[in-house]
Amino acid sequence: LFLPLAAMRGALCALAFLACVATAQAQVSMVAGSSTAAGSVLSTYFGEEVCISLTAQTLTAGVFDLDVVQTTQEVPGSYPWDGSDGSIFAYPYDEINFPASGYMTEKVSSTPAGIPTVSRSYCFAPGEGEECAYTLCFHGEEIDSVSGNSTGTPSAPFCYKLEVQNSVLSLAGAGSSATDAATSALVTPGGGFSFSGWVYPECDASAAERSATVLAFESNRNIAEPQGTDTGLEVRNSIVWTETADDKGYFSYSDCYSGAVHTTKEFCCGMWHFVAVSIDESDAGVLYVDGDGVPEPRLSNALDRTKTAAVAFSTASRPDNNLDGDEAGFFTLGKDLLGLIDEVHVFDKALSAVEVKALIGARTAPAAAKTFTMRGAGLPATLAGGASVADAPSPAVTPCVLGMEHSVGPTDGSCPTEVYGWNFAHSFNSRLQFGPMQAAATVASATLATVSTPGHVSPRFVDVLASNSGDVFTDPTLVGKAAKHLYLESALYMTGKGEGGAAADSVCHDLPTRAVTFGGVGVPQVRPARAGRAPAAALAAATLAPAPAPA
Repeated sequence: LFLPLAAMRGALCALAFLACVATAQAQVSMVAGSSTAAGSVLSTYFGEEVCISLTAQTLTAGVFDLDVVQTTQEVPGSYPWDGSDGSIFAYPYDEINFPASGYMTEKVSSTPAGIPTVSRSYCFAPGEGEECAYTLCFHGEEIDSVSGNSTGTPSAPFCYKLEVQNSVLSLAGAGSSATDAATSALVTPGGGFSFSGWVYPECDASAAERSATVLAFESNRNIAEPQGTDTGLEVRNSIVWTETADDKGYFSYSDCYSGAVHTTKEFCCGMWHFVAVSIDESDAGVLYVDGDGVPEPRLSNALDRTKTAAVAFSTASRPDNNLDGDEAGFFTLGKDLLGLIDEVHVFDKALSAVEVKALIGARTAPAAAKTFTMRGAGLPATLAGGASVADAPSPAVTPCVLGMEHSVGPTDGSCPTEVYGWNFAHSFNSRLQFGPMQAAATVASATLATVSTPGHVSPRFVDVLASNSGDVFTDPTLVGKAAKHLYLESALYMTGKGEGGAAADSVCHDLPTRAVTFGGVGVPQVRPARAGRAPAAALAAATLAPAPAPA
């Protein structure tokens, strides 16, 4: 009835028809020469797929299932690590976060030189809400084909930083522009049409008033007629930015047929603005700036309102769409502008105020006849006078939040703190959100914003989100990371059980040059007396007896 342990093990394996193996530890490693170099920083753009090559091998031939898998939990001080000084994965890139739409390709197994090897690729094409920076780690491991469990120590991870960039059109000022000859032909004569875009006019500190064209349909017709030369109205439809000496300015619509209309002088240079023009079949037009012309509260708990404009006009001017075969019409972006332009849309229809406002929070415009994304086919055909393409966020991009300077603050709010993230853009309505409460954000760079925390009703953890447009905020499920802020009340309740309580051991590091006064009021809850122990009242009296006066 009693068998040696080895015999029992063999008998059980035979009954289960399973191949049993000795308890050899897996000897798995990632293969440097066949994988994308560990510690690499990769870049991609909205809708453009990038892949990371991954290869692992093992020395325990034919025993277990070898695979390359995602490493989902970082180990502080161990990984993620870039193999040098660790700067690539310094805070706030020290936590692993995978985008929601990334995926692993099917594995390919091989045995070069008799060594079991498996290869996969991790691929990702950023979608809406996924334009963030990611810290990605992968490791090789052997899986028991029967139990599905790891058989031993996995390989050391290979880690990567993946940055999702955005392209904008950069204009150098006087003489600079971009043009596209094919766009005018997309607008039907006599019908309604619209065009829109984001523009960032730089402040140039000039004392003189100066103007630059943001977007325009133009024509260079030069046809000899018996009565003279037909130049065909050079400016068909245009949006112009004019900056004054005090770094403020205004937008205007103009054409050679009807003249010009202007907004009031209330828009600032040095930030992103949304501009649009819509002209319907009856020649009724509207110039929109930063919304639909109806000011809204910037924040739910403040009286400050957004600056927006909707200026009506009438014109019969239309783009020169080249139906006469002269190919004289063209579309211009940023003539003489010092600044940036992004996400320009042209529609072969008039847009309502509601449709125009919806474009502010939209990443794409499927109904557009043409979109200039400043990438590939979305780049204007001709760049001149120092115009170029640069990597920079615009409000069309939804930013992500990766960390904070101070992750703990009072429920009263009003705590100045830095917020770290990716693709922050300084716009007319940049915001940060702490749970349900919003606050105006000051964008210092694409990775840094500052804010004074809004107050909250009670202590709690909240997600910190960001928006470049004031409409669409970070979605932590899409970027694989939720940056948290802890609101604490000045009074804490502790049960006395376990290790409950609160600690702020590093608070002095936040106040290196300030004198500090601290104190508190404690109300101990008296426990019932237990057998063999002095009554609570006596203990309290002994504990709370007045101390001798200090010398």
